[in-house]
Amino acid sequence: MPRRIAAWIFLALLLLAAALILPHVSAHPAIHRVAKVLLWSLLAYGAVRLVSFLLLDPLLSQRKTATPGFARDLIVVALYLVAAGGILREILQVSLGQLLGTGAIAAAVVGLSLQEVLGNLFAGISLHLDPAFQVGDWVEITGNLRGGPGRETLIGQVEAMTWRTVQLRTENGDMDVLPNRAIAQAVVTNLYAPSGLHRRTTKVIVEPRPDLHHALDRLTLALAGLPHLAHHRPEVVVHSSDLGGAVLEIRFWALGFRHGRQATFQATRLATTVLPREGFRLLGPHGPSPLVARPEPAPEPELMRDLVRQLGLPEHWVEDLRGKLRLRMLAPGEGVIREGDPGASLFAVHRGTLQVVRAEERLDPYTGLFWKPVAELGPGQWFGEASLLTGAPRNATVVAFTEAEIAEVPKEAFEASLKREPELLERLVDLMEQRSHGEPEPGLPRESRRAQWTRQVRAWFSLG
Repeated sequence: MPRRIAAWIFLALLLLAAALILPHVSAHPAIHRVAKVLLWSLLAYGAVRLVSFLLLDPLLSQRKTATPGFARDLIVVALYLVAAGGILREILQVSLGQLLGTGAIAAAVVGLSLQEVLGNLFAGISLHLDPAFQVGDWVEITGNLRGGPGRETLIGQVEAMTWRTVQLRTENGDMDVLPNRAIAQAVVTNLYAPSGLHRRTTKVIVEPRPDLHHALDRLTLALAGLPHLAHHRPEVVVHSSDLGGAVLEIRFWALGFRHGRQATFQATRLATTVLPREGFRLLGPHGPSPLVARPEPAPEPELMRDLVRQLGLPEHWVEDLRGKLRLRMLAPGEGVIREGDPGASLFAVHRGTLQVVRAEERLDPYTGLFWKPVAELGPGQWFGEASLLTGAPRNATVVAFTEAEIAEVPKEAFEASLKREPELLERLVDLMEQRSHGEPEPGLPRESRRAQWTRQVRAWFSLG
């Protein structure tokens, strides 16, 4: 780089010396005109470079529409053309109108021979003036991109936009260079702009059954493990029928292309894990997928005794819970409960690790939504007691961090026992106070809060 700068300085000094010495060598008018042309060309070059350094570069440094700066290049070329026109008119006494008229035929010939280059140039100008994307965006381009008979779709991240091409880096790390004219004639979907959430979908086909609603409920709950905001929850709908089965469409919202791809992979994995586990066979071109028969796991007596002991309930409640507890297997990333959903059960972790999470936006390692762990739940810990005892909506989102096994205690498991021994109601209210960390709600005295919980438990279990 220093040698290149030194070479430019040496050339400028050489031309300046020629412009100053030539008039003294000969008095011929042509020599004087050459000297003036050299001198004014150097001044014009210096002026354009000074304008670029002091004005254009600071103004356009934050724009990502081109590399190394498509707008800057166009402005610099325009300034050079203005300077050249002024030198031709003032020093060489050449009329620009006459010059353009006599060169019309030559310009037509050059234009025909360079129509591909000019097409890309003007398409690049159009892309710059009406920018549909910028450097760093992920875009989906659909059109006749390679000149063949059909249309194709290419997805990539914009690496650079020059006067002739747009450079895309694909998911595989390949660099595809597309002419501006091909992009101008294609359909471009910007997967990043306008900024915000974009809905993505994926589909699976399951066998038709009368209890298909059960598959929808279980898969919807499992998809709560996808990072999402409260007002953009994943959902599952019956989209259509195909291959003799029901097409389930999984809908979720993504923040950026890479987040959408990652969420698609996770949603597909959860669907192909949860549905067969719940007894629903997936359908494909070669027929239904086989189901692996697995016996329904039964809670061990020791697990029920530990749960009753932690809840501060009498030992004989173990027999009341027998046959009413259900063990559930969880895949990594599967949702267990979701904040705001209705609930009427308590969960105890038997094996594995669960996380209490909340969603947050991040830019690293890519733009998207990610779960931020708030707490971890391991074997022996339990959660969901507020919904079990009062019917209140879930107050947190819990997701399986690893493969896990949990025991679910439904409301029905407590109802008969609590009606038989209503005096144990106070123990359950004590439990709720302990789990609330002793922090009263704002503006609500402790006694009022306890009385409110007592009324809610009595109403929920119809204790009168």
